[in-house]
Amino acid sequence: MVNRLFVSAYLRHHGLVPQVNSLLVDAYIIEESQDNALLKELICQLDKNECGYSLEDLTKLFEFVISPEDRKVTGAVYTPDYIRKRIIMEVLTNYDNNLENIHIADIACGCGGFFLTAAMFLHSQTARSFEAIIRENIYGVDIQDYSIERAKLLLSLLALTAGEDVELQFNLWKGDTLCFDFSQMERVDVIVGNPPYVCVRNMSNESRELLKNWRVCASGNSDLYIPFFQIAIEVVREGGRVGYITMNSFLTSLNGRALREYFSEKSYSISIVDFRGTQMFRGRCTYTCLFFLRKVGSDEISYCINESKELAPLFNFQSFQYSQLDNKGGWKLNDFKHAQTQETVGTPLGKFCQSRHGIATLSNKTYVFTPIAETKIFFSFVKNKRNIKVERAICRKIVNSNKLNSDVSIEDVMEYVIFPYRRNGQGIMELIPEAEMKSDYPYAYNYLRSCYEVLAQRDKGRTEKYPAWYAYGRTQSLQMPRYKLFFPKIANKVLRCELVDDKDLLLYNGMAFVSDDKTVVMILKAILESNIFWKYVVLNSKPYASGYYSLNGMNIKHFGIPAFKEDEKRHLLELADSEEINNWLEGFYKESYTPQKND
Repeated sequence: MVNRLFVSAYLRHHGLVPQVNSLLVDAYIIEESQDNALLKELICQLDKNECGYSLEDLTKLFEFVISPEDRKVTGAVYTPDYIRKRIIMEVLTNYDNNLENIHIADIACGCGGFFLTAAMFLHSQTARSFEAIIRENIYGVDIQDYSIERAKLLLSLLALTAGEDVELQFNLWKGDTLCFDFSQMERVDVIVGNPPYVCVRNMSNESRELLKNWRVCASGNSDLYIPFFQIAIEVVREGGRVGYITMNSFLTSLNGRALREYFSEKSYSISIVDFRGTQMFRGRCTYTCLFFLRKVGSDEISYCINESKELAPLFNFQSFQYSQLDNKGGWKLNDFKHAQTQETVGTPLGKFCQSRHGIATLSNKTYVFTPIAETKIFFSFVKNKRNIKVERAICRKIVNSNKLNSDVSIEDVMEYVIFPYRRNGQGIMELIPEAEMKSDYPYAYNYLRSCYEVLAQRDKGRTEKYPAWYAYGRTQSLQMPRYKLFFPKIANKVLRCELVDDKDLLLYNGMAFVSDDKTVVMILKAILESNIFWKYVVLNSKPYASGYYSLNGMNIKHFGIPAFKEDEKRHLLELADSEEINNWLEGFYKESYTPQKND
């Protein structure tokens, strides 16, 4: 019904009545139909919202009505037409072979936006009919049958609008790209598209299993878009081309390591236009890039930045040799020389001081609380409009370091957590047995028991592996060294870290550098709060919207910490003024190199 309404609204607006194309004939709502009233109401609403009734508007409407559930597991995102046009132009301009015989595929085609753009480009360049182009040049796969149906409808309307009311022959298949038999396409010259944006936690179990078949998914928890690079490279012919708009996280992420190794091993000609923190998709928090590949041997990769929603008329690429790049640590292509300079100093941050992520209760709303009242024996707090009382002795102080910034101190974000663990004779944290929980901490036990159903839903209900129903989801960071240097996972300005001397203080949602050596964390605090470190973060870390940058381990662990002599350590720790610290540190980081803006 959705398809019929949208198609009929388009046909009515443009005064088109299909006679031959059976797809459109079946979709057309005639005047006498009982669905006509609903169609009139839809047209009224579209008119009120100034719908232009272009094929692009129809593409947006088809993408818009995909259910949130489907969108979550399939990663469907509408690709703006100006991005599609630029990708098509880049891969088809100066194409080596005759455009009349080209086979263009989108292997996760959605509703077919790239097909419209490719068909119109080929029509303008070859003057061939849309019927011939659709039959001989356009190929596609999608996991949803309704997406294939809508792609066929859009292509049919494209042909009809050009005066071609004919039956069309499609090369479109419903199938899972991760296990599709691409021999059905005979030959693929060019692959374009927008691979699905789905993280591992939103994937089906079947998709997780299929990822294991692709070597580029071997590192970390692979996102669904990652195997689409390998699939495209294996499917497209020698000398063929690939043009994607896709996530840019593969450049530096852990789960992109195997992909980077794959690219280096294959050594094909790759060009990347990185949008960094610019949001290219309306209503979606995604960080993307344009990715172009020619399946020809090359020892170089090209890279540029486009930090604007507007695409530069010409991309100003810089070239890097594959042999220069760090596949394991990440491709830090933005201001490459500066990154190399900073990372060759002393000891890498990741080795200088260990870092810890927070505890993983997998139900922080249950365990973490802010007291509204307290006595020597009890804390009181409110959960779900209920007044709760728990024993102080089973609680620990805890911090969410992501809430820290220059205006917020550690005390401002201090909370408490119910901590059903104790230290055994070997100094190791172990779970308090349920019988002792009942007898020694009855208030906390009864509260947690009242949350049993919520706790049982952790790990998607697979909690049978937990030592007890009230145990945390993971045992990470239950105990940490004495000194903790807290900082947020993302920031938009020079850091202000919090150094805390408390072996029992816990952390959740964020990160901390930890050590039993106070000097180590004090030196690290001075460096992390410096302009030198922040410049490194801005140039080399993963960017987010509104000028924020990632501070997770993968993005900063290679930053070099100078091998200070003992007198230099004392001098650094004696400096109190931030400008003095910055000036003193410059000599160790060879700041004579001036970064060049690549935009």
